[in-house]
Amino acid sequence: MQGIAPMAHHFRSARAVVAAVLVLASAGCVMSQSRVDEAKAKAQAAYARCDELRRAGHYATHLAAVDCAVPTVVAAYGEAAYPFNDLIYISIQARRVGAAKVDAGEVTDAQYRRDLVVLDTRLAAEDRRRRAIMEYGGNPQPAAVGTLLQGLSAFTTTSETAARPAPGPAAEPGCVPLGAIRTCR
Repeated sequence: MQGIAPMAHHFRSARAVVAAVLVLASAGCVMSQSRVDEAKAKAQAAYARCDELRRAGHYATHLAAVDCAVPTVVAAYGEAAYPFNDLIYISIQARRVGAAKVDAGEVTDAQYRRDLVVLDTRLAAEDRRRRAIMEYGGNPQPAAVGTLLQGLSAFTTTSETAARPAPGPAAEPGCVPLGAIRTCR
């Protein structure tokens, strides 16, 4: 029976190691989520700052104010290593379409903001859905963009708004090419 005591000690040690690994792994998820929360806060602050600049007359249109915030938003999520870049670009493009529709008088600013709250809620739910699938080792399939935008009139595209190019990922922080004009280094 003397052989059992050392084995029991090894099992207790192994359990302690497994528990420590699980604690560290869950701490990594918490740290990662805090980085994503920080990116969300930076994005919201960038959109608010640029909208304030629009109201102060620095930008003539809602679309220009949205485009002002895009480099900061992309950089913030990039720094956080956010895994679902498609959700960021869906949000950015929806904001651009909605801002252009406000500028054109097709929707009110209040309608745009209401639809934006609904879209942000749907994007957060899609993020949670994907993370839950990945937590169990699955490979989540993205929800269709049409499903995420369904019923949100501020973000449905017309032929005119669809013709506006979306800003792609910036080659460098603070760099957003605008059509043929590129002031990036």
